[in-house]
Amino acid sequence: MFFILSKTLGLLLEPLIIPYLFLAVGLFARWRRWRWIMRLAILIAITLPLGYGFLPVSSLPLQFLENRIARGDIGQRHIDGIIVLGGFTGNGIVAQSRDHYTLGGAAERFTAAMTLARAHPDTPILFSGFSGELIQRGWRESDNIRDLVKQLGGLSQTVLYEENSRNTYENAVNSRQILAAEPGTNWILITSANHMPRAIGSFAAAGWSGVIPYPVDFHTPKTGYADPWDIDQGVLLVRQALHEYAGLLVYYLSGRSATLLPD
Repeated sequence: MFFILSKTLGLLLEPLIIPYLFLAVGLFARWRRWRWIMRLAILIAITLPLGYGFLPVSSLPLQFLENRIARGDIGQRHIDGIIVLGGFTGNGIVAQSRDHYTLGGAAERFTAAMTLARAHPDTPILFSGFSGELIQRGWRESDNIRDLVKQLGGLSQTVLYEENSRNTYENAVNSRQILAAEPGTNWILITSANHMPRAIGSFAAAGWSGVIPYPVDFHTPKTGYADPWDIDQGVLLVRQALHEYAGLLVYYLSGRSATLLPD
């Protein structure tokens, strides 16, 4: 139920839908003859899409999340496992129909795992995730990853698959049932930088310790922004920021994250 609600209510956070919501408010205000509310709502509906394109402003919320948790120091520590959160594979229907893996925009989660696999060849890798789709069709995330690993000729270490999780908290809970996350063990956690705060909060709430964050898939520079105007990029950044901030709040209120804004 939690997953279904998060997906359906999440539609209201779509940046391209929000202006239409303000237009609807404006029409209702016009019917009720609330003129100042009508004018304000219509003004917001018109200017908001333009505001998305001004990257120095629209990128700041996501930039804050991506800078929130730095990559952990691995050093000479013994690493007991590498955990890669799902969400980086492509369309399952396309993959199934083409009988070939597909990758999404967060594919750096996988390439980072391969880099760490070379540095820690005896360390097991766990890919965690079933599907983020409301209605799963076609290949699952694990099907995509298995095919990708096969195409690469396999890996030298143990590869495990957690194939039931639909969200980040389930990633943490279900992964702990596969790996022996005992005190004193160290686990590298790979996910997108903007998603890392919610992931760290979820893993802490699920009882993990010794988690070393390894954020990847950055969408903003550390400071500033080179190109000041790009509506397409701005909409993408706002979409990701709204999704993550809403997720942080809901996870905290529902006990799925240890803190509101993990660090």
